[in-house]
Amino acid sequence: MTSQRSPEVRQKLVRRQEVRRILADLDTEPGLSLTIRALLPGAWPGDEWAWLPRSASGSETGLVLISGQTPPSPPAPKLALAPPFPLAEDVSWSTTGPFESELDRPWTVAIILLRLGHYAFGIAENERLVVSKAGGRYVKNRQRQGGQSAMRFQRNREVWIQQLFNEVTEVATSRINTYARPIDWLVFGGDRVVISRFKSALSLPDGLHQRSLPWQVPVERPGRAELERAVVSSWSYRVWAPPV
Repeated sequence: MTSQRSPEVRQKLVRRQEVRRILADLDTEPGLSLTIRALLPGAWPGDEWAWLPRSASGSETGLVLISGQTPPSPPAPKLALAPPFPLAEDVSWSTTGPFESELDRPWTVAIILLRLGHYAFGIAENERLVVSKAGGRYVKNRQRQGGQSAMRFQRNREVWIQQLFNEVTEVATSRINTYARPIDWLVFGGDRVVISRFKSALSLPDGLHQRSLPWQVPVERPGRAELERAVVSSWSYRVWAPPV
């Protein structure tokens, strides 16, 4: 007897305007009544959403679940969305208006992109990059020889890495201190190991380092172009549709 695998549920990264279009299409579907539920992280969405992958059900920003009912059929899942910014409360809506207001909520986000040798810092308001700074410091790759030479090289490399970290912190602190508005969130992108080490000792004005979003944006080489891409990623929703 051959076992059948469940259909794979794929994640899409969707910008806000596309989420609005999806909502408009659902809202105009003949005879369909919508229910929209916003769930805080860790809340169980219900057995009817058991098809969601672990990356969705474990979303650290919460979930927005859209169900639809066309009588006499029972309600059925239509869409699950993980918002880019954490939800504030568990709530249900019977119209799309309140969720669309959530889509339009203004945020100010600081962005730090970091790989060994290169960094970029930016501030974005409502999906628009308004401050940017890119730079770098030389960090030589690891050497393969052993002995005293390798130990000396490793000490020097640690100094180069710390100098890079110090420069990134100084740039971020300076831009944050001179920015006219409070910054709501901090997002990172780049090398996960490097960022984890950098974050472990990071301190920024107004405790911003404690308000970092729980995911990282993809980055090839930190710079202005990657900051622009990071802004798009930072405001995008992760979306899953039920398997057919």
